[in-house]
Amino acid sequence: MPDMSRRTFLWVTGGSSIALATDPPRKLVNKLIPKVIPPENIRPGSWTIFATTCRECPAGCGMHLSHRDGRVTKAEGNPAHPVNRGALCPRGQSAPQGLYDPDRLRQVLYRGGGASRPSDWQDALSAISTRLISGGRAVILSSLQTGALAEVMAGFASAFRGELLFYEAFNYEPMRAAHQELFGLPVVPHHDLENSDYILSFAADFLETWVSPVSYARQFADMHGFRQSEAQNRMVYVGPRLSMTASNADSFIQVPPGQERLVAATLLKLVIERGWQKNDLTKFSGALDRMLMAAGQVPAIAQATLLQVAQSFANARAPLALAGPSAATGAVATDTALCVALLNYAVGAVGKTVDFSRPHALSRTAREAEVFSLLGSLGANDVLFVHDTNPAYSRNGAAAQLKRAGTVVYLGTMPDETAQLSDWVLPIDSPLESWGEYEPEPGVRGLMQPGMGRIHDTRGAGDLFLKLARLARRPLSREGSAEPPADFASWLKAGWSAPGGEASWTGALRTGGDWSTGPKSAAAQPALQVKGGLLFAAAGVTPLPKPDQAELWAWPSIMLYDGRLANRGWLQEAPDPVSFVVWGNWVDVNPRQAESLGIEEGEMVQISTATGSLRAPARITEEVGPQTVAVGLGHGHTALGKTAKGIGANAFVLLGGVYSGSTFASCRIAKVPGGAGDLMTATAPTRDQLHRELLQAVPASELRVMKPGEGDRLDLPLAEGYRPEEDMYPAHEHKKHRWGMAIDLQRCIGCGACAVACYAENNIPVIGKEQVGGGREMAWLRVPPYRMPGDRLRYAWLPLHCQHCDAAPCEPVCPVFAAVHSEEGLNAQIYNRCIGTRYCSNNCPYKVRRFNWLNVQWRKPLDLQLNPEVTVRTRGVMEKCTFCVQRIRQAEYRASRERRQLQDGEIVPACAQTCPTGVFTFGDLLDPDSRVSRIAATEPRRYQLLHELHTKPAVTFLRRVEVERG
Repeated sequence: MPDMSRRTFLWVTGGSSIALATDPPRKLVNKLIPKVIPPENIRPGSWTIFATTCRECPAGCGMHLSHRDGRVTKAEGNPAHPVNRGALCPRGQSAPQGLYDPDRLRQVLYRGGGASRPSDWQDALSAISTRLISGGRAVILSSLQTGALAEVMAGFASAFRGELLFYEAFNYEPMRAAHQELFGLPVVPHHDLENSDYILSFAADFLETWVSPVSYARQFADMHGFRQSEAQNRMVYVGPRLSMTASNADSFIQVPPGQERLVAATLLKLVIERGWQKNDLTKFSGALDRMLMAAGQVPAIAQATLLQVAQSFANARAPLALAGPSAATGAVATDTALCVALLNYAVGAVGKTVDFSRPHALSRTAREAEVFSLLGSLGANDVLFVHDTNPAYSRNGAAAQLKRAGTVVYLGTMPDETAQLSDWVLPIDSPLESWGEYEPEPGVRGLMQPGMGRIHDTRGAGDLFLKLARLARRPLSREGSAEPPADFASWLKAGWSAPGGEASWTGALRTGGDWSTGPKSAAAQPALQVKGGLLFAAAGVTPLPKPDQAELWAWPSIMLYDGRLANRGWLQEAPDPVSFVVWGNWVDVNPRQAESLGIEEGEMVQISTATGSLRAPARITEEVGPQTVAVGLGHGHTALGKTAKGIGANAFVLLGGVYSGSTFASCRIAKVPGGAGDLMTATAPTRDQLHRELLQAVPASELRVMKPGEGDRLDLPLAEGYRPEEDMYPAHEHKKHRWGMAIDLQRCIGCGACAVACYAENNIPVIGKEQVGGGREMAWLRVPPYRMPGDRLRYAWLPLHCQHCDAAPCEPVCPVFAAVHSEEGLNAQIYNRCIGTRYCSNNCPYKVRRFNWLNVQWRKPLDLQLNPEVTVRTRGVMEKCTFCVQRIRQAEYRASRERRQLQDGEIVPACAQTCPTGVFTFGDLLDPDSRVSRIAATEPRRYQLLHELHTKPAVTFLRRVEVERG
């Protein structure tokens, strides 16, 4: 064949395209941009932001969805939302993975004869409505909902003589029961951490999963930050395990599981006896004495320590005590909550840092007894609707009780354990495809709107209930409206338009909700309702005489929450903040007990309670006390999807579930003969700094006498950072910008939201447990824990990505110039030059470069989530942090188009945008007035990582502040 010129090739292919386009269509044609009249707010190739509300947990954070060319690629926090103020946790960042999950339910399923088979919407709705017409009772068990969908569900259940319960695995029942007994208010109140100066947490992991962790993380960082002219605010944690929250505390008091109540009772008794109470609680002294006497065993804590904590707490300006954990139920947890509530009342915190006028939506969740009663009352004529919740996984005995119903209808997005037991499985829209609303607390109404069209043949849950009601001849209408709405979106819009007409609706669509009527200040404290003496229900402490006996502590995973998110690869591959284990859970065992039982690190052990048993690898650590074992919740699915199935063990089987309900249980631990089972994979080989001074700290007393500008001399990545006597090469020339970053270690809590955001923004592949275990991790940003010096065990975290050095060791060793220095100071990687020598990685002292060992294929439709602004790398290519160069270019183009200069703070990398605590500051080091330049020039806490190597990194770290004990 003769050579074909480029002109001829284009002519031939162009003619072929014309012929193809003029051929009569024989099937559906998917056009590239099927917009004859394009919407005003959507431009091809440009980003559009849709404001909605995050529903990955009950916190109800505001969310912005980045939409481009018909698909959502990224979730960010809504800066205007009062709950999260622009930040998101790892779970919120993973929302797009839930939208595009390859294992999502795509069609209606019917289970007949024990096996599921595909069906269609017409058959399903017809069969279900027929059951309802024949007199079947409609019972709804749903995840927590508020607003329009809750109204529709309540109306539907009422129309068919049924009942509606909101079921959450973590329902805070002990706290609500305590507040009901003391104040007549069975609620989860609003906690004001930001204005507190002394926080006393009784196993409440408020930085991880407790109530509203993103809001609390921001408040804690502000409250706990260094104050030059004031006394440092403090946080004390009492609990059985050194969690991420406990490690962020100034003091950690370790007690066996369930004995937090004894510490709380002792502190309350001291406050009363020493006259430190602001509200008289002397009448409860007898009840406290009886409880402590019945316990027979008080944790071995120095009396001086308890006295110091009690005095400091009582004398604080704005003290706050918190009762946890999230998963606790039963009498022991209720007693703890009672003592904590009385502590808050005694020191005047109620009405100040504890506000009962702003109850959280979690106050609406069902109690364990209500769930047990509802499921136990099911009969052969009842139709049970299970909406967006998975009781078959998270509660012992629920699976058997579900079978009592004549028909079980599952409305959800994933084929979880409850879906496997249902007669009809109806796939519903994901939260990112849905209309809806959620009100986490009074006056904060978050609107939900679709960020894109449906991916699969799904329906909205609200639309399904409305249609079933119509088919069953009992149509639902909004209160005050005679006509049934056309669809759920109309129902929702009517509620939002009522106060201010169409303007209210369009305004809510733009802002993501309405919080203009939120409470401005705390209301007056409620009065105590207890007339007689207070009774504590829990029994005394039972000794554990045998070495194989232990107290069990089950804790919620910061990544997977109650297990609902276990099928998301980003969250499975994101390390646990404390153990840094990925892809599965483990059992924490104290070294003394491990030695007595002959258990080695990583060996398989079996944990057994009265309700079940599990096997998991042992992790030998002092993070738990003697005869205490701790295991994380959220793993061990038998369904849900390919990513989650078979990973880890389900710790819910160890708990009482719907029968008794308890996070605390006595258990037995035994070494599994042969040790076969799931291996533990951790990506941080050591927490010891090995005298390298990587994560540094400075005492608060020393910092207070330092002046701005004092401190370490930095080798800035600028011309003034070079010295002829030390440097072999001249400085790089940066004409317009020299980008840099500051990282405040005092504000870093270790949550890992930045790492998950980096995965989402930069198309980082998920490679699985085996590859990560082989040292082939791909995360551009890691937040490893390091043990801090001192006589007590505690960790701090060091966010670590490419330092974008000016004298970068990686650049001169690359034989093909793939690692180069850009005109704006970025240490760039040119992917199509890279031949995979890995010399750059060998020469990088920070070890932040990642090599692609695999050609990763994204399971469809996960490929729709890929950021079109970021190249997808292939096998044999090195990659690393780019300071989100795509965002830099977008901001520069926007400023150029608007004929203006870039503003300081206008460019925000993905890690900085999602961080709940404001750890990261990004800016131009050539601008002396930029915040990052001022930090590098004047902040006394500043230092550079491995400064002695003279790599002139563009990242400035700010030391942690060590608070003196007292």
